[in-house]
Amino acid sequence: MKNTIGKGAFVLIVSGIVCKVFGALFRLPLTNIISLQGIGVFQMVMSLYSLSLGLVSSGVTNALSKLVSGARARGEFNKIGGYFRHGLIFSGIISLLLGMIFLFLSHPIALLQGAREADISYMLLSILLPLGALIGCFRGVLQGYENMTPTAISQIIEQLFKFAFGLFFAYLFSNSLGGGVFGAFLGITISEIFAFIYLLFAIKRKRIAFNRHIEKKEFLKAVTPLTLSAVVLPLVFAVESLIIVSLLSLAGIENQVATTLYGLSSGVVGAILHFPLVISLSVAVVLLPKISFLSEQNDYIAVKKVVNKSLMIMWFLIMPLIVGINAIARNLYPIIYSSVTGELVEIAVQLTLFSSFAVVLSAFSQLLNSILQAKGYYNHSLLFYIIGGVAKILSLIILARLPSINIYAIPISNVVLYSSICICSLIKLGRLIKIDAFSFALPIVSSFVMFLAVKLWLSFMPNIWGVISGVIIGGGVYMILCLPLVKNYAKEFKLKFKQKM
Repeated sequence: MKNTIGKGAFVLIVSGIVCKVFGALFRLPLTNIISLQGIGVFQMVMSLYSLSLGLVSSGVTNALSKLVSGARARGEFNKIGGYFRHGLIFSGIISLLLGMIFLFLSHPIALLQGAREADISYMLLSILLPLGALIGCFRGVLQGYENMTPTAISQIIEQLFKFAFGLFFAYLFSNSLGGGVFGAFLGITISEIFAFIYLLFAIKRKRIAFNRHIEKKEFLKAVTPLTLSAVVLPLVFAVESLIIVSLLSLAGIENQVATTLYGLSSGVVGAILHFPLVISLSVAVVLLPKISFLSEQNDYIAVKKVVNKSLMIMWFLIMPLIVGINAIARNLYPIIYSSVTGELVEIAVQLTLFSSFAVVLSAFSQLLNSILQAKGYYNHSLLFYIIGGVAKILSLIILARLPSINIYAIPISNVVLYSSICICSLIKLGRLIKIDAFSFALPIVSSFVMFLAVKLWLSFMPNIWGVISGVIIGGGVYMILCLPLVKNYAKEFKLKFKQKM
């Protein structure tokens, strides 16, 4: 069997880094164009958009990836077209229904969030959601063939056109808060159109014949819990966006300030600190079809080897990124966000520190959830996400209204969310997960030394050039200290790419 996990993860990580860079470059000028309050409104719309997209796309993508890879392992290639057809019907119907809801109820939804300027942006979701449904189906089928390149290229296309058109229209309509947010989402809509066109050509090359006689139960058994699982987290964060301003008002914070703090947490800190999640998400996407394929062949030893090696590589890559961001945060934010000054800088730095723990747990939860789905534990995946989601909302409601905690309730509740998911998943997958102590401990120690080195360097050169050179120095320190792991991973990576693909 072709060993594609190294290549697939590499392709998605590279594209993910490119996308995150352009995503950050998009957020930086966008924040300066529409202000922190505008970013707060943008994030409120984005939270409901992400929720809806999860409902129409994410679950179907994972289901098709799982089912198509399983069919390939069993040699049942005639079923692939049937899965594809049911995916298009399932996601298409849901996307059209949700699109109509946003089109006709945009004003009440915006008023409910306390951001009436967002109503015109919600109307665009009637176009975005059907596009997302088609894109999700195309990506799911192609990932089921363990071909990650079309997904990677389409993601880059999305980011490039979002960057170009989103900033252009945001600036063009920036005479009002709502207009600037609408312009940003108009650019996102255009980017999705171009991504859809590319994937349409990519899927046509597979020449998939639709099978109208395939049993629907097999598809629905997978897609229903996977779709609900994909919706849970966006739903939780949508609820957060709906209630956070009201909760912060109970802590004695004015509505406009509360919106600004939410924009700071989700739009500024979130945009920077979620960069490391590119790695865990990429590995998780590749793991799903790979483990599904191996499980269908009853190769338990290979499954265990792939799982544990993927976890350790993810840890090796993600740890220095998270620690490094904390090392440069105080110097970085005032440089890249002109509106983040004074007390907001201190709040942003503290939010970054608290959120780091949640990001680490989020990375592990992504991988563990992908393993659960690949093993066919659909209902367990859904249940664990529900448990985590409920725990987060309850902790948010309790903590956000306390004046001493206020906005910091968001990262604390995220720790509660992802730790709940990880604990439940580890209980279910306990025998499959085996952590190598050396591979786990060395990145932690090396990252701590790297942090001290970067902070020392920035004390002498606190400007933008100090940040850039500090990143280079920190990366060098980390790689030297982790040299035993670097040599091992480099050797394995080289061997994988020498294999015939």
